[in-house]
Amino acid sequence: MKNVIANVSTAITLALMILWIKYPNRIEWEAIIGILLVIKEVTIRWQIGKIESLEFSPAISLAHGYVNNFLEPAINELLMKASNNINFSIYIPHDLEELSDQQIDRMKLQIEANGYRLKEIKLKKKTGRPHDLLLVEKQEGTLSYFDFPRTLLSLQSYIDYKVDSTKNEFSEEKKIAMGAKLVDAFHNEVDRLIKKKNLEGIVTFVSKDLELY
Repeated sequence: MKNVIANVSTAITLALMILWIKYPNRIEWEAIIGILLVIKEVTIRWQIGKIESLEFSPAISLAHGYVNNFLEPAINELLMKASNNINFSIYIPHDLEELSDQQIDRMKLQIEANGYRLKEIKLKKKTGRPHDLLLVEKQEGTLSYFDFPRTLLSLQSYIDYKVDSTKNEFSEEKKIAMGAKLVDAFHNEVDRLIKKKNLEGIVTFVSKDLELY
């Protein structure tokens, strides 16, 4: 799509330049071509922005569903039960494969090996999606809630469709790259919504090495 827009704009500009060369004294071609080149650049940038936003729209939609249907209701429920403030960590993968059952199981073992105690708890929300949480405890009374946003796995079919439609020898690399961009878009939108809902003092993001983002 980007190439089509650029090619059409270039063709129009070339046609005008040919007319300028053929009929140099008929009209102020130089000024017209200059204006059109500026319009062309602005139009291309605008269209590219629209295309990119559409490309990442599945991740943006998932972010809104995750925050509105799970995260915020879960935090409200946990706050009603807690005697003080809570800590809620969201795992952000580097690629979608990290959210597979096998990798999550290994992640749990790694957390336990780092001296934490784990316990899976079920939320009893009246609204939102049913969801299990991981309760992480390092010292007595020091609790943190941990979630793997497996909703991101639904992006895999979208990635497969987008990449397989232009299949070539670099398809796997393209899938990994697109997955990383979509995860990043999800992360950024969740972060924006968290700030909008004044939850930044409660929620943090962690990666595979358990370092804060």
